[in-house]
Amino acid sequence: MRHLIIVRGGGELGTAVAHRLHRSGYKVLILEKSRPSALRRELSFSDAAYEGEKTVERVTCVCAENLKTALSLTASGKVTMLVDPTGRYVRKFPPHILVNTLDGREDESRRELPAVFRIGLGAGYCAMEDVNCVIETMRGYGLGRIIYNGRCQIRQTTEDAIADGGFLRASTDGMFKSPHTISHIFRAGDTVAEIFNDWGQTVPVVTPVDGVLRGIIHDNYRVTAGMAVAEIDSRIEPANCCLISDKARCIAGSVLEAVMAFETGRQP
Repeated sequence: MRHLIIVRGGGELGTAVAHRLHRSGYKVLILEKSRPSALRRELSFSDAAYEGEKTVERVTCVCAENLKTALSLTASGKVTMLVDPTGRYVRKFPPHILVNTLDGREDESRRELPAVFRIGLGAGYCAMEDVNCVIETMRGYGLGRIIYNGRCQIRQTTEDAIADGGFLRASTDGMFKSPHTISHIFRAGDTVAEIFNDWGQTVPVVTPVDGVLRGIIHDNYRVTAGMAVAEIDSRIEPANCCLISDKARCIAGSVLEAVMAFETGRQP
């Protein structure tokens, strides 16, 4: 039996998971916030919450206006998004598999939502406690490993930090604005965006390195000091801004493997 798959979070990893599952013949529903803060928007279905729909690598996700529409869209086989950050509508759907891409350390409802099988991404989840299995998300030999007992690595490796690019962070609270779009090329010292803080000051967000704008949050998003607001990729390959990364593809493949192992009764 092929179950409906509910994916919590439509950022880069959630999108890669939904994309792989959809292409493999599963019906997929994504649960998202009303104003997501995903940076890599050209490869994140979360942008459908703003625009109504989002296409990533020839797969389109449609944001449903309400629960009734979401039920209809998922039944028709479309990748569907529903604004439901707490998962309150989960019980309205038929028996399903739940994939959590949220930070498990901040996901207070991770044990409460019903599902016939639960998968968690990253070290915030513990197999046999919060979920049935965990997928390793840290780069290295263990990336994509399916864990049925215990947790993933907690320490971020140097390789992972380098490969994930250079994040620019807000130095103050305020409203975010930028005239630039993803794939724009910058030189070191260029202003990528501005933050209008509560004291009437305009604080620039400056890139310290040459690179291509790989990710940036939406205009008029209220940011807090320390929050990642943009990402500069020093490899300067604009085409990569619209392609699912190798890391995300690996993790998505492991989720598919875990789902199929459960449905065929072959998991350890």
